[in-house]
Amino acid sequence: MEYKDISSSTVTEELLREMIMELKDGDQLPSQRELVEKLQVSRNAVKYALARLQKEGDIRVKNRQGIRVNKKIDVNLLGMRPLSSELGESNEQIQQLSAKVINTPNSLESFFESTTKRTLELKRLRLYKNQPFSFEIAYLDAQRFEKLVDFDFNNYSLYKALKENYGVQPTYGYETITCVLADESLRRTLQVEEGKPLYQVDSFNYEENDVPVEHTVQYLIGSNFKYHFKAKNIFDYQEDL
Repeated sequence: MEYKDISSSTVTEELLREMIMELKDGDQLPSQRELVEKLQVSRNAVKYALARLQKEGDIRVKNRQGIRVNKKIDVNLLGMRPLSSELGESNEQIQQLSAKVINTPNSLESFFESTTKRTLELKRLRLYKNQPFSFEIAYLDAQRFEKLVDFDFNNYSLYKALKENYGVQPTYGYETITCVLADESLRRTLQVEEGKPLYQVDSFNYEENDVPVEHTVQYLIGSNFKYHFKAKNIFDYQEDL
């Protein structure tokens, strides 16, 4: 590839990003040949620009379906809104995979404190526009939230159930985000290829006075999400010592 193609492909990529901003999720882009004519650039420039956009998850390219826009879901990392609110309930489905009481995992003893011997483990799959995008495992104190053991969480928010049944609503928490590769189990659940990059988001949520409510592990398809920080005063955010 010549240097002029690299420069041209960078310009082409920026032009395509501007085009994508004006389109909706799922809208179709022109074919490669049409883009060459429209943007007045080489075919190589279009090819390399599209390859980068596809790798970053901004477009989807499938045989016989052409090039389609893939709008990522933008989530505020510092927010306490449930994921259902970020997505819009009309576009989301929640499938309950299992709910059972287990011995509190050793890794959560410090979060729940030593008095919590048994926890409710709730596994759910979220679908956005009929496509899997998030697999999550929530842990709650089984004795405190006993009613939730037999609760039907299909298409029902966990936070809504906590508020309606117990008057409990998390007021603050923290999250850690790591990148993992889909193993065989996650591949089957999320219907992705093995080894696909995923976000693993571990959240720890509390009521006032540091009372633990729930811990959730989420596995999110990386090409569907982007995270941002939005704080009015960054000096208000500090770690507890």
